[in-house]
Formats: sequence, C-alpha cells, structure tokens
Amino acid sequence: MAGVSAILIFSLLSSCSNRAGVAVVIDPVSEREAAAELADYESALREADGYNVIRLCEEWQSPEEIREQLETLYSKGKICGAVFIGDIPIPMVRDAQFFTSAFKMDQTRPRKESSVPSDRYYDDFDLEFEYIGKDDDGDPYFYYSLTSGRDVPLQPDIFSGRIRPTDTEASSRYDKLRLYLAKAARYHRNPDRMDHLFVFNGSGSIAESKWAHIDEQAAHREHFPWMKALPDAFTYMDHTDFDPLKPRIQNELMRPELDIAILHHHGDFDTQYFKVRKEDNLTLKDFTNFRPEAKVVLMDACYNGAFNMKDCIANEYIFQPGGCLVAWGGTVNVLQDKWPDEFLGLVAQGYPVGDLNRFAPYLEMHIVGDPTFTFKKEKVRNSADKACLDIRYGKKSPEQLLGILKSSPVSLERHEAFNTIIRNCDHATRLKAVKIAIEDSAEQIQREAVNCFAPLGDPELIPLVARMATLNNASARVRQNTYESLQFFPREQMLSAIEASLDSLACQSADTAYFEKVRSIANTRCGTWDEDIDKLISGELSEKWKMFLSRSFRIYLPAYRLREVRDFADTCSNEVLAANIKEAIEWHRLAYTY
Repeated sequence: MAGVSAILIFSLLSSCSNRAGVAVVIDPVSEREAAAELADYESALREADGYNVIRLCEEWQSPEEIREQLETLYSKGKICGAVFIGDIPIPMVRDAQFFTSAFKMDQTRPRKESSVPSDRYYDDFDLEFEYIGKDDDGDPYFYYSLTSGRDVPLQPDIFSGRIRPTDTEASSRYDKLRLYLAKAARYHRNPDRMDHLFVFNGSGSIAESKWAHIDEQAAHREHFPWMKALPDAFTYMDHTDFDPLKPRIQNELMRPELDIAILHHHGDFDTQYFKVRKEDNLTLKDFTNFRPEAKVVLMDACYNGAFNMKDCIANEYIFQPGGCLVAWGGTVNVLQDKWPDEFLGLVAQGYPVGDLNRFAPYLEMHIVGDPTFTFKKEKVRNSADKACLDIRYGKKSPEQLLGILKSSPVSLERHEAFNTIIRNCDHATRLKAVKIAIEDSAEQIQREAVNCFAPLGDPELIPLVARMATLNNASARVRQNTYESLQFFPREQMLSAIEASLDSLACQSADTAYFEKVRSIANTRCGTWDEDIDKLISGELSEKWKMFLSRSFRIYLPAYRLREVRDFADTCSNEVLAANIKEAIEWHRLAYTY
C-alpha cells in the first residue's frame, strides 16, 4: 500500500478476530473428501474465534480469479485473512527479488528455479503483476512478473496460510487433510496458554555467535513477560550440547506442553541441517517415527517451507498426528541476519499467527498450516509487541524514533525504531540511527546497524566501520559482517582509518597477531570492485564479463562508485547491458549517492 488505510490501522492495533471474517479457499475434490472435517473446522472458527467464514470453492483455473474474489471481499470489509486448502494454484513470482531476504538467483536460469513461490500475490492487493505463463508438466505453477516495482512496498492487506497436503508413501493427501482439519478444530475450541518456548541453535547459525543467542533469549522475555516466573518456561539447546544430537531435538519437540519452537539452522526442502555430521540432520524420512507436539515451529532455514514441492519439512511438521499446527518457513533461501521473531508476542495476545507474516513480510516467508491459530489470550500490561506496532505504523517523527532508539529500556522497541528509521526516514536520520544502534546493548541491533554500512556507504561511516573492524570483543557475527562491508568503501580511506583505529587501541602490543589478521583482511577486501568497475567503464571487459558484472551489481555495487556506473549506463550502446545496470542501481536506494 502506498499509505496506511484506516482499516489497516484498526486491524494492526487490535486483534484480527474482531474483524469481519476469513476466506476459506479450497478446491472441489478437497472439499468433497474432507467435507465433515471442513465443516467442523469452519464451525470452530465461527464459534470459538468469532470469524465470519466465507468459503470459496471452484475449479480454480488461475490465481487471478482467486485474487479478484479476495480483493473484492477485502474492499467491502468482509475479510481480514485467507486460508488456502488443498490444490490451490501457486504463484511463482519473478522480478521481485528486492522483496526477498536472501534469494538473488540469476533469472536467466530455468524459471522454476529462479522464481519465488509466493502467496504475496494473493494477500497484497497493491502489488501489480503481469502474467507470464504456466508450466505444462503437471505442477500447478503460474508465473508472474512484478510490475509495480520498488515504489510500492510489500505490505499485505490480509494474512494468509497454506494447508496443502501431498501424497506420500505414508498416506494420501486427503487422509492428511482430514486429520489436520480435525486437529485444528479441536485446538480452536480448546486453545492453550503460551507458556513453553524452545530454541535450538544449529551448526553455522548466525556465525555461532554466543552473544547473539544470549541477547535473543533476553528478547524472548520481553515478548512473553509472564513466562519469566514460570518453571521450565524457556529451554535452549545448542548443536554442541549432545552427541548424538537428533534424538535429543526430537524428544524436545515431542514434549506435549511445548508451545513454540524456534529452530535456527540451515536447510533444504527435505532436510534440517542441525549439525555438520549427516546422521544428526533431520530429513523427511525421519518423520516416520517423529510426532512433533510444538504448536508453532519457526524455521529460518532455506527452503524448509517450500510448500510448492511434493513434500517439505514444514508439511511434515503439521501433518503428523502430533500437536503441531503451524510451521513458519521460507519457500526459497532465507537470510539469517533478519529479525526472526518480530512481533512474536502478539500471537499470545489474541492476534492470529498469520499476522506475524503480515506485519513483517518477505516474499518467501509463509505460514504453512492454519494462519488463524492463536494462543489463549494473555492480558499484558505495557505490551512491548503492541508498542512496536505503534512504532511501525503510528507515523512517529524522525526525532521521536531516534529518541526511542536511544533511550527505550525495551530492546524490542529500540529494534523496531531502528528498522522503521532505515525503512522510512531520510539519509541523515539513517546515519544518526546507525551511530546510535552500533552502541546498543542488544547484539542484533548492533548487527543490523553493521548491515547498514554497505547499503548506505557514506564516507562519514568510515571511522565507525574501521573501529568495528578492529574491535576485538565484537560478537562473531558483528565482526564477520563488518569485514564483509569493507569491500564497499574506498580502499585508501578505509585502510588509513583502520590503521588509525589500531593505533588508538591501548592493548595493541598485547595481541599483534590479531591486528595483523585485521590488516590482512582489510588489504584483501577494501575496494574489491574498483578494478572491475574501472575496466567496465574503460571498455576493457569482455561482453560476457560485462553481463555477469551488471547482474552482480544488484548486490555488489559500492555506493561511492554508483554515479559513475549510472553515467556509464546512460551512454552505453548495449541496451541490454544498460538496462541490467539501471535495474541493479534500483537495488541501492539507501546509498548516499542514489
């Protein structure tokens, strides 16, 4: 949406169950095969949660006909969400990778690989798409190019979720659907209180930064303040804690009282990579004797939520006989340096879990399961998550946001203020925010400040970047991301600043090997892209390398060279090359030279 409507403000700051209703979108065969369970599920939504349920069932030929009906219902104030059940067409979105957290694949590759399966097509009505085509190999994939571009932000109007069982060796899709809908209906009539949280940190997750994980634990107590006094409310496990590891994680996830599990690790559609050793990783076959009980499972691993596949990890979680009802995961690559549990506390305060994906959307992230799921409502005085909603959508001034970032005692509120500034404010305010956030006591706020070094690229940041690059007590992830940012600053200026920073450290003589390591990294990375850019402008590169470089510019274009590259594109005779470069420049709207 270009702006925030009165309807959206209302639904953001109050529970969505107070809104008019929810659309249940289903195919005719699924409707017939699970008729009794579907009726019971819809009845539970009406009786227990107060939704007006509107069923949409047709022989769906394209996503367009579904989107048109949903948009009409929303415009009349009749729905705030949609549940997609069964064989519903899958939009495959192209030309929209600026809305993904990590997926940046070259779109010259086969379109099934280089497109993003995304229901943002269905739930964000301000986005504009052009239909490209459909696969003729039996997969229900419909390809669309996003034509509304970057000027229209990703901001879903309704929440959505997928209940898409598939046929596997274990059971048919319709057996799974009947069991799942019956399970969901039972839960809506007898919801649990949110009082048990489990977090797992896998091999390579967030650079295995202990500081990052410690601060994450502190944030959980802000999301769920009533749990601080409860016994065994918070449990944590690291990949180094047990050998063998997989049975211990499975045992934890099968605890009947477990409510939410947050799993940090790497993955694929068929695997959760808990540890380097193969036998410690969880695969689709392992669900034969694994019945997850955690009601909600959050996964920040690549492809675990790929509901478009014949089967995926997220599907196995929710379609087992255990108590799991929701798995939140990505259909493609997922960035671990994002805020994984933003607004999480709201799901225990009357908000449906689908709203988590609506308030903090990415093109690839999806609710697999019932998006209307919520815990028994907890009355919270001074809710940090509701305060964050007000920070995000309450139209606060830059000065107010900077004040919250600088002085709020609640890390969630400071974090939300920082993100809102980077998203909405001018360059000068962003610079101020980065300088404040880099000193924050919360590691993730520090990390996100560091992640702004490269996109902003302002020379004013060079002394700060140099200080963070030489600081020997930064968290592992802050240090790693700072090193990555060095390639986006002028070589001589950054090397000089790093030397000045090293000279200022009183303990320099205590660890000369560390400082030599920093110098070596800086020498390798500073100004990495200058040679290629110089050769591009002077005409020394081959046509093949020019095209490769133009696509790389979407990620690897230093702000201090942006205007030169833009000038080159303006005078370039190769129209395809010029178009690639101009499109890549649009990815760098935070740059001080944009």
